[in-house]
Amino acid sequence: MVRIRDATPADEPALRRLEAASPQGTRSRLAVERATFFYRSALLPGARVLLAEEGNGAVGVLAFAPKEVFVGGEPVRVVYVYDLRSDPSYRRSMKRGLWELWTAVEEEARGMGAPFLYGHVKGDNVDALRVFAKGGGWVAGEFEVLTLPTRPGPVRLSSLPDPKSAVSALAEALGPRDLRPLSLPEVYAQGAELGYLRGVFRLKRGRSFAQVSVWDCSSVFQQRVLVLPLEYRLLGLLLNPLARVLPIPRVPVPGQALRFWHLFDVWVEGRAGPWLLRRLLGDLSHRARTEGVDLLALFRSAGDPLVRLPPLLLKETLRYRTVIRDLGGRRPAPPLYLDIRDL
Repeated sequence: MVRIRDATPADEPALRRLEAASPQGTRSRLAVERATFFYRSALLPGARVLLAEEGNGAVGVLAFAPKEVFVGGEPVRVVYVYDLRSDPSYRRSMKRGLWELWTAVEEEARGMGAPFLYGHVKGDNVDALRVFAKGGGWVAGEFEVLTLPTRPGPVRLSSLPDPKSAVSALAEALGPRDLRPLSLPEVYAQGAELGYLRGVFRLKRGRSFAQVSVWDCSSVFQQRVLVLPLEYRLLGLLLNPLARVLPIPRVPVPGQALRFWHLFDVWVEGRAGPWLLRRLLGDLSHRARTEGVDLLALFRSAGDPLVRLPPLLLKETLRYRTVIRDLGGRRPAPPLYLDIRDL
């Protein structure tokens, strides 16, 4: 018989076992390592982590949280689902434990009056996409993560001393984009209070500018490389010995634990904007290397009119899908906003 209950810190060993058995991706496979399984839930008021047990052990976990966001230009309460993990024997068959987890979350969402629940899934995570599809889900949008290796070099730029006006300007430029939190300044204030927000960086020339927010969650989260594409393994054999003596990037290798800086809310304006963004990314790459960071992860929602990227070398592109489960009511439409708290 399957039992569904709220997970507690005492369940950390079982939760870590489920996470270890659920690496992300196929071509590039990454294992998540966290200080605590609950660190994401601490960012979202009202979050709950549900554990499914059968027999003498845990067979699945699914977390969810209500969120106030814009949909169709209006404030709406939706439910964000995340951290779906399961025992390997439960994935392909979608056994009763996972169905009951999904049903429990759906019932909670209906009770809140949410028009839909949503989550993000790595594009080649076939098992998770299958779970969403069997639960009646559909893909509402996509985004990509460009991972760029850091490299040595001079650091010339500083973050804005007071980013409040830059964040407010960003919120105005975004408008009521679907899935955007009602108050971006509150999200940034929370990130600064918890020590995750490293700063908002802006580079301007005439009427053109580039702006990026930098987040560092490595105190509670890192990823370990399990599998890399062959071309990157070969490139690492060539570049990594040289990186010890030359100012060139290092390429991650299987088995390595990685520290990331997450680059969110990229905003480019004007003819020179992409060139300014290139300079900004180069400086952030140097700054990150001085602090022992391995990779920059730049997030871009598909079709985002605020993001124009310059040509970038040595990048690995990871694609994610935003999956929706309709509960009745309005649907979100791309380009969707990516909330740093979701990821």
